[in-house]
Amino acid sequence: MVGTAPSTVSQNWVTNGRLAKSWDRGVKSRPVALVYGAVVFATDNRKMYRHMAASVALPDGATVLDVPSGGGVVLLGLDPARDVAYTAADISPIMLERVRAEAGKRGLRNVRTQEADAGALPFEDGVFDAVVSYSGLHCVPDPAAAVREMARVVKPGGTVRGSVVVRKAGFVTDRFIDLWVKLNILDVVTPVSEVLRWFDDAGLVKVRTETSGAVLYFEYTRAV
Repeated sequence: MVGTAPSTVSQNWVTNGRLAKSWDRGVKSRPVALVYGAVVFATDNRKMYRHMAASVALPDGATVLDVPSGGGVVLLGLDPARDVAYTAADISPIMLERVRAEAGKRGLRNVRTQEADAGALPFEDGVFDAVVSYSGLHCVPDPAAAVREMARVVKPGGTVRGSVVVRKAGFVTDRFIDLWVKLNILDVVTPVSEVLRWFDDAGLVKVRTETSGAVLYFEYTRAV
């Protein structure tokens, strides 16, 4: 499957080690993430940690894909006592290296990494029980294509959950978004209505969505 050409933003996340590492450290530090979320996106990032933990609270033997995974912040919510197979897919080798380091630090053995374009995933149809995507869709050049790929690789009855930054939550949050786009940190950021259209067009069934400041949390399923 042919993916979209890497954007300037994608290349920035691939080549800018300082950006990738500082973002990953910040999002994994709850005090830093709480302040950043409140100031920049008018959100309480404690909700993100709770949402992530619920997304990977899966039964033994379940498979989960995290895309784009970043440095594996979702691993903070994964219980080492559960036998859940976690696959991190990201375009950035720097981020995937950090996933492996995080898994080692947490004693998580059933962790796999895969360098991949979110818009053209190298996986067969319907192979994951769950697909998660936290704070990543706004960093890819064609988020609608990425959502279609998520819908393709999740099993019928499986879930697609995560979060994405959205526009029109307020004047201050939109100005921060404009700045991050100008600095090639964020790529495509749209209002909530457009994000919901990505999931509808991919044929996913909405379970629930909720906004917290400039962050939209979503939960969808693939029809059986």
